[in-house]
Amino acid sequence: MDSDKAATSKKLELFIISLLSLYLELVIIRWLSSEIRIFAYFKNVPLMACLFGLGLGMALGMSDKKLARWFPLGLAVIVAIICLADQLNLVHVAFINPLEHYLIGHFVNNLGAEDTPMRRLQLFLPGLGLLVGVFYLIVFTFACMGQRLGALFNEFKPLTGYSINVFAAFVGIALYTIVSFLSLSPIWWLAIGFAFMAFYYRKWHQILAMVVALVMTFFLSPADVRWSPYYRISVAKAEIPADGDHPAFNYGYHINVNYDTIEGAYNNNPEKIAALSEKQRKGTADYYDTPYLALGDKPRSILILAAGTGNDVAAALRHGATDVDAIEIDPTIAQLGRELHPESPYNDPRVHVIVDDARAYIRRTNKKYDLVVFAYLDSHSAFSAMSSLRLDNYVYTEDCFKDAARLVKPDGSMSVTFYYLTWWQLARVYRSLEEGYGAVPIGVYSKMNNGPTLLVGPGVDKQAVQSSGLPMFSLEQFTKENNITLEDWKSVNPTTDDWPYLFLRGRGVSWTYAIGLIFTLYVGWWLVGRCFGKFAGDPMGRTMFFLGAAFMLVETKSVTQMGLLAGTTWIVNSAVIGGVLLMILIANIAQIKFQFKNIKLLYGLLFATLAFNLVFPIGLLNGLDAPLRLATGTIILVAPLLFAAVIFAITFSQVKDPHRALGMNLLGTLIGGALEYFSMMIGISALNAMAAALYGLAMYFYLKQDKVTVDSPQKD
Repeated sequence: MDSDKAATSKKLELFIISLLSLYLELVIIRWLSSEIRIFAYFKNVPLMACLFGLGLGMALGMSDKKLARWFPLGLAVIVAIICLADQLNLVHVAFINPLEHYLIGHFVNNLGAEDTPMRRLQLFLPGLGLLVGVFYLIVFTFACMGQRLGALFNEFKPLTGYSINVFAAFVGIALYTIVSFLSLSPIWWLAIGFAFMAFYYRKWHQILAMVVALVMTFFLSPADVRWSPYYRISVAKAEIPADGDHPAFNYGYHINVNYDTIEGAYNNNPEKIAALSEKQRKGTADYYDTPYLALGDKPRSILILAAGTGNDVAAALRHGATDVDAIEIDPTIAQLGRELHPESPYNDPRVHVIVDDARAYIRRTNKKYDLVVFAYLDSHSAFSAMSSLRLDNYVYTEDCFKDAARLVKPDGSMSVTFYYLTWWQLARVYRSLEEGYGAVPIGVYSKMNNGPTLLVGPGVDKQAVQSSGLPMFSLEQFTKENNITLEDWKSVNPTTDDWPYLFLRGRGVSWTYAIGLIFTLYVGWWLVGRCFGKFAGDPMGRTMFFLGAAFMLVETKSVTQMGLLAGTTWIVNSAVIGGVLLMILIANIAQIKFQFKNIKLLYGLLFATLAFNLVFPIGLLNGLDAPLRLATGTIILVAPLLFAAVIFAITFSQVKDPHRALGMNLLGTLIGGALEYFSMMIGISALNAMAAALYGLAMYFYLKQDKVTVDSPQKD
């Protein structure tokens, strides 16, 4: 009886610590990227740190070094850095040339006239130091948790312990999804995590660390900040200063998203604007009216993608729209539009607010519009912790513009406005629109030279646009002003669904990405040798390592492409990852029950599905109805993961040291996460070829291992 009770207690502990490891991993990734902006653009760096730390810790599961007790302290230090980021000037610390990588923030002008190699190095080093420093702080913290996981894994048969671990991870992501759905703030994130930690961390210094972390979060988190499923959002009044006899004007509100003012709720009522002085009018955003001034107030049915708080919607209503579908991915921003916008466009019966991903809505609807508006869409956030892609990457591809073209009426138009920082960013959007829609865009600036807004479609009358009085975009003049040639302009490759990297100058892995990754992986490999010893070179250890690297690569690629089929919303991301975890759990249970042995056949099926994924263009599914498209696409993308999960279950059931084997597997996921960056060079589909090579190495080392070692008896 006592032994059964002890076994149940250890299963419960394994479940809770496994749940905590995933839940706190997601919390740290989300919080870091919101408070320290550099991590929004290297979002899978903290993910790799968490996995790396857990892997190293599991390797030390049977070590005399008792690291587990230090986890609350390490977590408290991470929380302190996040909470004090603003005071320590870490929010917008520079790392790479922001003008070349579209990192908007206070540091944009740091280069200024001193754009020299030495000045770039001065900006680069602090950011690199921060990235590497936080990376290894997270590694240490999660290694502390990983050590206890490793010790617990040795108490069970490999697949039994792993099944508990996977099920707990599934519950952890469900818990995080609920937290996101309720738009809870960081104090609640921590309180929930600490409630689980209190089961096992009860010493006075551990409790003190958790209390200090909660107190810091409570007092250093502004009360007026809202947390949507995507962003840290704060609101500030937008007041235009007085000018002579013209009093100050309450223009509305600035919406600060992760510390950057890229959104607002502004009063552009013509009567209010007419009462301002010329100087005051320069402080207003007049570009929302540009499409309607250029097209002559003709559109009546309008689709607005990235509607935000409603500025584009208000402009459409001012110019006579009778039916407006406003698509906004963030429910909190849409709600702020309802609450704060001076013109109250979202309360107008002509307006239908739809909370959805722009690309997903384009594919799902068959409604036709007089005008399709791509508003100032800039996500400032990656759509998944597993990917370097941003929420908006799939919106500005030529494939997306081609999809959107079918929603334009025979006499309709499309309008695209994009906030660019360097000439090649505008060139990319222009060329992607030109290739996707199949027509040369006409560019036009607002009255105050904001823009340009790009117009295409049968409803665009060039002579009418020219006679509107708005300044016209001239490619010849633009190239001259930016000291480039027409060949330079044409050399900018359009973005596609397979290469959607809107903010990369060209195909390739930037040296700024590469240096951080190489340094991190080099030090990491040294730690692997220290912690794993001979097991790191053992055939089974290498098999587990390459299985982890390949699976991470395929999972990342699948999550990324699922964004095309179902949208890049947080709920889709959580559902896909949760589905993958559930599939792994089913594979484990099936292996325990049926004891599959023909691993060569499974590898053959895995390679076949990877090859099919490599050559099959997901865009072919566009013609199918939404449910059938989603079902078919899911089967195609997830099939390799199913066979991979069964292969892993067979392999893991045969290991002698579960803690080291799973640790090596987690370290492999670190490499897989780093290899994801190569999609910037070779495209997303080609990641299947890299995964196949990694699985080939896993199969080679599996077949090479000593059968005596494989058939060793397992622990009960």
